[in-house]
Parts: sequence; C-alpha cells; structure tokens
Amino acid sequence: MAEICRRLDGLPLAIELAAARTRLLDPGALLARLARSMDALGTGPVDMPERQRTLRATVEWSVGLLDDSERSLLEIVAIFADGWTIDAAARVAGLDEDEALELTEALARHSLIRLDHTGLGPRCRMLETVREFISERLANRADAAVIARRHAGFYRALADQADRPLRAAQAETVERMDAEAGNVAVAVRWHLANDPAPLPHLFRVLWPFWFLRGHPEEARVRQRVEQLLPIASSLGRQAEEELLWTAGVSAADLGDDQAAQAIRQRLEPLLPEIRDPFLSAVADLFMAWSTPIAGDLEQALHEASACLDKLRGQDEPFFTSVAEFTASTIETALGRYDQALRHLSESRVLADESGIRWLVAGTRVQLGILHVLQGKSDEARPVLVEALNLSLAARSTPWTALSLAGHARLALATGDARRAACLAGAAQGLRRRFGLQAWPMLRRSEADLVAQVRRALGGEQFDQAFADGSALSQQEAVAAARAGPTAAVLAAAGNRPGPAFHRTRKPSEDLAVLYTYAGLTEPNLIVKMNSSSL
Repeated sequence: MAEICRRLDGLPLAIELAAARTRLLDPGALLARLARSMDALGTGPVDMPERQRTLRATVEWSVGLLDDSERSLLEIVAIFADGWTIDAAARVAGLDEDEALELTEALARHSLIRLDHTGLGPRCRMLETVREFISERLANRADAAVIARRHAGFYRALADQADRPLRAAQAETVERMDAEAGNVAVAVRWHLANDPAPLPHLFRVLWPFWFLRGHPEEARVRQRVEQLLPIASSLGRQAEEELLWTAGVSAADLGDDQAAQAIRQRLEPLLPEIRDPFLSAVADLFMAWSTPIAGDLEQALHEASACLDKLRGQDEPFFTSVAEFTASTIETALGRYDQALRHLSESRVLADESGIRWLVAGTRVQLGILHVLQGKSDEARPVLVEALNLSLAARSTPWTALSLAGHARLALATGDARRAACLAGAAQGLRRRFGLQAWPMLRRSEADLVAQVRRALGGEQFDQAFADGSALSQQEAVAAARAGPTAAVLAAAGNRPGPAFHRTRKPSEDLAVLYTYAGLTEPNLIVKMNSSSL
C-alpha cells in the first residue's frame, strides 16, 4: 500500500481510483500494472466532472489551459528524471535563462510542476504521475530526438566538470551529482543507444561517485559498463584503458573474482603505455586489489606501493587514502604490523580530513584489528565500537561486516571462542545476503581468524556457533557484537520477530488505508485542484 501511494505521488484522485481497483486486484497486482501504465487506475464515479473521472483526463484538461510556449516547455522537461534546474531546462529547451524562468513560474502556478528550495539552490520537479502522461506528448514531438541529445550532452558535460571534485570526494559536488543521478542515468542510456564513444571517460569520471554512494548503485552501473566491454578496443586507446579500469575496480570491489581476473589480463599489457598520470596510478591500485585473488600478496604490495609513488604530487587525497589503506591491509596479512600501522596512519589522516564516514570507519576497523593482533585488546575495544557505529551511520554493509569480523577477533583474543565463531559467521552471513565477498586483500587474515577459532572451539561447536551467527540479521548481529557474554550473543538468534501480522481488509477500508500510508490525515490535495490546476 505504501509503495502504491508513493507511485501515485499522494494525489487524492489517484488514491481514490486505486482504492476502487482493489476490489478486483490485490495491492501487488495493482502495483505491477501501475508500473506499466497509469491508465490501470481506470475511471472514477459517474457523478464526477468528466475532467476528473480519469487521471489522464485531469492532466490533459490542465495542459489545455496552457499557452503554446508553456505547453512546449512542459513537454520538454518531461525528459528530466527526479528534477532539474532552471539552467538545465534552458539548455535542453534551447531558451535563454530568463525565458525559461518565466515559463517555469507559469507551470508552477498551474500546479503542473513544483519548485523546491534545496541547499544547492532551486530545483524543479514534476509529479511522476503527471510526467508519465506528459512523456507521451514529448515522444510525439518532431524534435524529440534533438531534445534527448541535448539532455544527454548537458549531463555528460556536467559530469565532466565534476571530475576533479569527485576524485577529491568534495561534499557539494557529491551532493549535486546525487541530485542528478537520475538524469545522468538517462544520459547514459541515450549514449548506449546512440553514441557510446564518450561513455568510457564518463564511467571513469563517475566511478568515485558510484563507489561513494554504495554497492547497490555500483552494481547497477556495472551492468552498463559491461555492455561496452566487447567493443572496448574499437573506442580508442584511452577509452579502452578507462573502460577496463572502471570495469575492473567495480568487479574487485563487488567481489566478482572471475571478472576481475579477466579484466586484469586485458589491462596489464596496456599499463606501460597509459599516458594519463592519474589513470596510471589508479590502474596500479586495481592491480593491487586483484592480485591477492591468486594469493600473491607481495606482488600486490608492490603494486600498491607503485600506485602511491605515482599519486605523490598529484593532490589526490581520496585515492591516496584508499591506496594507503590497501597497503596497510596487505602488510597486516603478511604479519608486518609496524609497517601496516605506518600506512594506516597516513590513510587515517586523509580519511579524517575528507569527512567521508565509511572511509573513516574503515581506518578505525583496521586500527582495531591491528591493536588486537599486537596484543592490545583494551585499546582495540573502544576503537572497534567506534568503527561499528561509524559503519552503521555510513550505511556501509562491507565495513559493517568487517567491523563484525574485528569484534570476532577481539572475542577470540579475550578467550571467548564461541562468541568469536558467532560473530565471524555474522560477518559472512551479512556479506552473503548482499552478494558480497571479503575484499581479496582481507581474505587471508579472515581465513586465519576462522582457522584459529575452529582450533580453539573444536569443529562441531564451531560449525554450530558459526551457523547461528550466519543466520542473524544485521540488527541482531550488531546487537551481538555490542553484547558481552556469549549467552547474550547467541540469544539474539532466538529473539527474532515472527511473521508480520496480516488481516484481510474489506474493500471499504482500502481508501482510508491508502490515505494513511500517504501521510494524509484528511483528503487534502497535494496538488491543488481548481479551475487553473490539476
């Protein structure tokens, strides 16, 4: 029900039509039909004005009140996904900014669009229910192809301007690109269908943004990148290098070992000829991420060091912090804890300066693990608690899982092998549910941890505690990590809520339920419906 209300933008007329449809369709079936067409809502009562009997009729009636210039801009801005700026509308529509501003204000007065005031400045939006109908009018325009090309060009240029700020993880640029993520996705789809040549560079520029946003977004974009891999060599040398790098770091980060190794084999012969200093450095970083898949940690450390050497003098704090962190984890796996701390110290300073929560969380996890390995359990405990809290605040599944593994290592060091097995299982279970693996440079250390816990606990008891931990939800796993005694940890598995209570509603209740989910206490109109509006 909540998703239906979101799909309908909370419009009372749309909600009322949807409630009527639930007499024949269950909510899941109705939502599936709405995903295909808003016409699935059907018609309203016969005693309503004709213009309000269907959502389409209501929108068409309001559009009919516009003059030609207003109607033209309304159709053009239907190409934007999740909002646009006045500058973007002017560029895509081929208008000067003053004219675009005047027409936009007129559309807002008709309630066909709304103006939001954000920290980045004014932003225009069109209700998705309205946009679906107006998009049909856009598709029928003679200049629809020109508009789509202008839109793609505008957002490609916007992304290109964000290259250096994104590499530095500049907060304002990340926020702006986050606001424009839907439009960038539309631009990428246009280029895939019409002009793929600029995409390798665009993907390379945007990868830090996707990486900062999190793995679900990166996984979706990776599919687009892989569409170009078969033609990579035909796009030019630098385009091929950039495409292979983006595909490689995404595969390594998401734990697709086979793909990472295949891309590594294609990229390695190109390394000596890469002319772009930044790309040359981060290509070495990808090599350092992928080499441990085959178990060669010394070679991986050599590649991480090569990356750091090339980054010096380039003013790339984000990638330098990531490279230092990579070197630290490899030194840890090799048992060289002093060298690991030296690299980690450099990474921590840059991470703290960046303010990127998940990067700060990662450095804290690694510091806690190193404290445990050096026999400093008392120092490790508060650091690992901080790391877990930061990982949760950053909504980072990989760092949350690594924090759980760090707590498992601490439990083993303090003599609670059963708790260690449960938390190690929780880390693995969390990754598995999100389709992730431990990063290659971490796997040897985590495998050593599991082997030590198994030896301390015995095979049968270890298997049971590890399986119990693997079955925990993230919330339960976090509670287990924060708990002290083993009994409290294992009790988490026994306190899961049962299936959600469900009852069958009468059709007459559906409208009230839909309004409740929409956050409406009474049938207020989110978009005013009067003689000059919807």
